[in-house]
Amino acid sequence: MNRVARISLLVVTVLLLLILVAAAAFTAIMRRPFPQTDGSITAPGLQAPVDVYRDDYGVPHIYAANEHDLFFAQGYVHAQDRFWQMEFWRHISQGRISEIAGSSTLKSDIFIRTMGWNRMAENTIRYYEENEPEYLSVLQAYSDGVNAYIAENRDQISVNQTI
Repeated sequence: MNRVARISLLVVTVLLLLILVAAAAFTAIMRRPFPQTDGSITAPGLQAPVDVYRDDYGVPHIYAANEHDLFFAQGYVHAQDRFWQMEFWRHISQGRISEIAGSSTLKSDIFIRTMGWNRMAENTIRYYEENEPEYLSVLQAYSDGVNAYIAENRDQISVNQTI
C-alpha cells in the first residue's frame, strides 16, 4: 500500500470513529429527558407512600393516602413528563418568551406584560392568602413536588433546558 492510501485509510477510520462517538453522545443526551416509568422513587416531602401507575398510553394514575401527597406527586409527575413545557409557559405568562425564542417574539412579550398576566397571577395568590388559605396548601404541595423533581434530577433535565 502506498503512502497516500495509508493516510486516506487513517483519515477515513478517524472520521468514522468520530461519527460513532458523536452519535453515541447525541443518543445519550436525547434520551435523558424520558421519565422513569417503573421502579420506585423516594421523594423527600411525602407523608406516606404514593403509587403512580401508567396506563398503556403513558397516562399517569396517582393513588395517595392524603391530599398533600396526591398534589405533591402530581407536581413531581408533571415535572418529570413536561418540565420543558412548564418552563416554556412560565416564560410566556411572564412576558419573557423572548429570552428563549429571541427578538421575533418581543411584540408578544410586550403585549403579555401590558395585559398584566403575571400581576393577575400574583393577585390571585394574594386573594387565596387572604380569603381561602386552605387552597394554598394544595398549590404548595404541587410546587414542592415540582421542586423535588428538579432537585433530584438536575442532571436529567432535558437537552432543551440545558441550552
